[in-house]
Amino acid sequence: MKARGASVVLVNPPITREQREGPLGPVIRNLYFNSPPLGIAYIAALLEREKVPVRVFDAAVENWTMEETVERIRATGADVVGLTSTTNFFGNALDLARRLKAADPDAFLVVGGPHASTNPERVMEHGCFDVVCIGEGEFAMLELVRALAAGADPGTVRGLAFRRDGRVVFSEPRPLLEDLNDLPMPARHLLPLHKYVPQPNDGPYLPKTAMISSRGCPYLCTFCDHGIFGNKYRTFSAVRIVDEMEELVTRHGIRDIAFVDSLFMVSRRRVNDIVDEILRRRLKVHWTCTIRANVADREILARMKAAGCWRVRIGVEAGDPEVLTLIRKDVSLDQVRSVVRAADELGLHPKGFFMVGHIGETREKIEKSIALSRELPLTDITVQINTPLPGAPQWNVYEKYGRLISHDLAAFSFWEPVFVPNGMTREELQELHRRFYRAFYLRPVIVWRHLKMLRGPSDIRRYARALSLLVGMFIRRRRPPERSAPS
Repeated sequence: MKARGASVVLVNPPITREQREGPLGPVIRNLYFNSPPLGIAYIAALLEREKVPVRVFDAAVENWTMEETVERIRATGADVVGLTSTTNFFGNALDLARRLKAADPDAFLVVGGPHASTNPERVMEHGCFDVVCIGEGEFAMLELVRALAAGADPGTVRGLAFRRDGRVVFSEPRPLLEDLNDLPMPARHLLPLHKYVPQPNDGPYLPKTAMISSRGCPYLCTFCDHGIFGNKYRTFSAVRIVDEMEELVTRHGIRDIAFVDSLFMVSRRRVNDIVDEILRRRLKVHWTCTIRANVADREILARMKAAGCWRVRIGVEAGDPEVLTLIRKDVSLDQVRSVVRAADELGLHPKGFFMVGHIGETREKIEKSIALSRELPLTDITVQINTPLPGAPQWNVYEKYGRLISHDLAAFSFWEPVFVPNGMTREELQELHRRFYRAFYLRPVIVWRHLKMLRGPSDIRRYARALSLLVGMFIRRRRPPERSAPS
């Protein structure tokens, strides 16, 4: 490490050709590249503010190969390489790290993100990683770079796992950032924003991008991993949130913003404050967000619509009350019905999020979810397959309710069965997942709801992509993926 002028490159690892062209290729192409990696963009922004030279490479959206990514990283001459990874793409980060170490044994590699934060000891078993950043990475990375540049012990930096004398040790845990307003806006200017394309049925207003207005979630849903941000809810101020919205409009030409917080609507008061600020500035921009059926009501939804919100996403998860209780959703079906109907009547194009294969679920209970999706006046749905993640509450109890059929991290995508509830088979769960989509979308009422949203030729092209995705994933038969687990 050089004594002065330490530099950093932050990398979202590449997606392989086999992954792009495999059975989950349509999902990867349509869902994994629709928003920038804001986690490393926040880290980059803080480093820039503190005069640390930094670059950001999203190798996935750039469609770089592993070899090309290694070459580009090495060409920067950076002193520190930071990698991020979700659980199902950890194998990609591992492959990239091994290649970087093979090319330059002195390369200093830091890995962070949800998987590394939840499994730091397992990740550090791979000798290619020098440090795991546990939890929020902005100030941890800044302090680590400064410590390395000064020749100081990494153990002085809170929130790290690293090696000392050949064994893995942990520094003092890093507390969660109390005031999110201390963070600069994410360094989107270091990313190719024009390459992020929204899902085909989710982008009538383009260009579109994602934004985060809060961190953490106080709810305890069994399927959710709060690994990085925890259960303590923290929010940017309403002024800071609308400042960022305004910058996206004026600097980047954005017309639609998707709030991708774990929980956007923790209270009506918070949302009202944001709406008030948008209306006060007369900011003209479309936006979408996820709401909770036990918090939202018609009044707040109407105010959101007046401030530019055009779609609300609602976590329904299941259509059986017993399953909702078991997964600790803390929402009733009556609340779901009331809020979805209000959103539909207000023209907010409600989208429902469901999951199949919950703990305690059966074929009959999944059929109730399918029936509920058809009953509700939803415009769209997303249905994933329940996937126990280390760090999620269900990880400690899933064996009571079923079995894991794969320990291959690449399968933990939420789009193929990993956990199968008692009394069911992998094939049955997979077919119910596929049938869920067919039963919802292959109806005249859904076609009509989307026809009413058409505005021109570009919308027709988007819907052609959506139809291709529906056919490729849920109508045409697919072979199960073949892969080897990272080791």
